[in-house]
Amino acid sequence: MRSMLTFYIEMTKLLIKNGRYINPKTNTDEVLDVLVQDGKIVDLKKEINLNGSTQIIDAKELWVLPGLIDIHCHLRDPGQPEKETIETGTKSAARGGFTSICPMANTKPPIDTAALVEYVNKTNQKFGSVNIFQIAAVSKGLMQEELTPFEELKSAGAIGFSDDGKPIENLSLLRHALEYAQMFDMNIVSHAEDSSLCCGGAVHEGHWSIKLGIPGIPSASEAACVAREIELVRQTKGKLHFAHVSTKEAVKLIRSAQNEGLRVTAEVTPHHLVLTDEDIQDFSTNKKMNPPLRSKEDQEALIKGVLDGTIGTFATDHAPHTFEEKSRSLIEAPFGIIGFETALPIYLEIFSHTGKLSPVDFVKKFTVSPASVLNIPRGSISVGDIADITIIDPNADWVYDVSTTSSKSRNSPFHNRRLKGKAIFTIVNGKVVFQEKTNEKK
Repeated sequence: MRSMLTFYIEMTKLLIKNGRYINPKTNTDEVLDVLVQDGKIVDLKKEINLNGSTQIIDAKELWVLPGLIDIHCHLRDPGQPEKETIETGTKSAARGGFTSICPMANTKPPIDTAALVEYVNKTNQKFGSVNIFQIAAVSKGLMQEELTPFEELKSAGAIGFSDDGKPIENLSLLRHALEYAQMFDMNIVSHAEDSSLCCGGAVHEGHWSIKLGIPGIPSASEAACVAREIELVRQTKGKLHFAHVSTKEAVKLIRSAQNEGLRVTAEVTPHHLVLTDEDIQDFSTNKKMNPPLRSKEDQEALIKGVLDGTIGTFATDHAPHTFEEKSRSLIEAPFGIIGFETALPIYLEIFSHTGKLSPVDFVKKFTVSPASVLNIPRGSISVGDIADITIIDPNADWVYDVSTTSSKSRNSPFHNRRLKGKAIFTIVNGKVVFQEKTNEKK
């Protein structure tokens, strides 16, 4: 009779068969079987056959990918459980195919101490579904008067620093943050806007803001901030990542800085790629986000920036709000939309189904690139790697119903939108944490 220990070891085996294995880290795109044991990838072959108690997933006609990483999201925990919790937010992330997420620090209170980083990590260990790599605040209380203790925050598990939600307009503080972060090989994440230019604005400043009589946020707000922050990178030789880039001017500035050899990276969000300021004609507050939906020209520049590598990373900027908050007027409602569960199919729609990016290059924007930006120890599924795996059906045809989301909030502009592509299995540390449909044999 087998011991209970032997039985347990065998049951930790997971075999993924017949899937299209795509690993940008090794530039691999071929049909392979993947064997997982004790939370790690232990074998990759054309065919793996095992006896005994092994969990088997038939991934025929599915893509088997490194676990998707969302480099930019908001979980509202601590402080605003009516909007989202670590439990609900990570469930929503898993449903969207994300195995790792990087929440921003602008909670209530903000994540500006080691104790709060530890709170997030311990809460996630107890209630979470996916890995959390916490981004801590640059300044204490997000007040931009004094730097947070970077070394203590890193020791507690923080993987980057940002005052996202508002720009760092104290340039002396930002300069010191860039210099200090270099000591720990860490990145500053920029929310690029000039608040003196955008104050009171609710949508993009342009034809539609004027026609609809809504205060606007000009493109110059983002571009001016990007320009001055690039100048600080040039001076300090630090690392700076631009969050949610939205304007053609910003793309041009970032491209030029990269060509100069400056350590500048950038991300894009799905809503800026499929919606424009023209879509605000219905006055829906679920189309109000910061930065706002921009012009068609801006959208085209963002897509070009992704294709030429200027924008290296896909993100969601998942930002939950309550129904009551979003029921206010367009001017009074808060900025932000949820996005974990719709990001993958929207990016597929723009870049993969059109053939603009190869599958390997497409997956890279979700895995290797964000891992590289923040030194996250994920993004690959080679032998020996932690078994964070996303299995997707790129051709799944479905309609998004916001009432079925795992998030606590419902503020999405994509309700009833027909989508193509979906996460079918999300596997974290070798454990299936989300399964869309029964595709499993014992």
